[in-house]
Amino acid sequence: MAETPRNFGAVDRLQADAIGPPGRRTFRLVVSGDEGTAALWMDKEELQALGVATEQFLARLTGRLQWKTYGTSEEPYEGAEELKEDPQVEFKVGQLSLGYESETSMFVLMIHDADSDPTGPATFSCLASMPKMRELSRRIASVVSAGRPRCRLCGDPMEADGHFCVRAN
Repeated sequence: MAETPRNFGAVDRLQADAIGPPGRRTFRLVVSGDEGTAALWMDKEELQALGVATEQFLARLTGRLQWKTYGTSEEPYEGAEELKEDPQVEFKVGQLSLGYESETSMFVLMIHDADSDPTGPATFSCLASMPKMRELSRRIASVVSAGRPRCRLCGDPMEADGHFCVRAN
């Protein structure tokens, strides 16, 4: 758990990654800027929700809908990039808030450590430009779609050795 809130300000890198084989992957958001690097670990569903919220924000701000079915991507996921340095901030995400500052035209991410008080100040915050957020959203779609295929009937992930579908019986 981080002791004091960290504000990274405007960031240079905002990237989603998955580590491990499909079915046993762990997910992280990598953030880098002048303050260093942060590795923020989260569940796949949380990462996907961030992608959806980002797309909704972008559609509202630009007046254009950029995605069809979120979680499918035409861009192949090439795998996680190695971190060049140990992160200065690293924790499991408990709560994440996304906002937009119209005065600066920047998105705001405020993230609470899973072990921190969700009503207190955010453990980590940063600012990101619209192009960075669009790039992040596309990367999240690529990461999410690179996992196990989903059953069309029940939506559960399918294993390579078969799938027991409760809706098919």
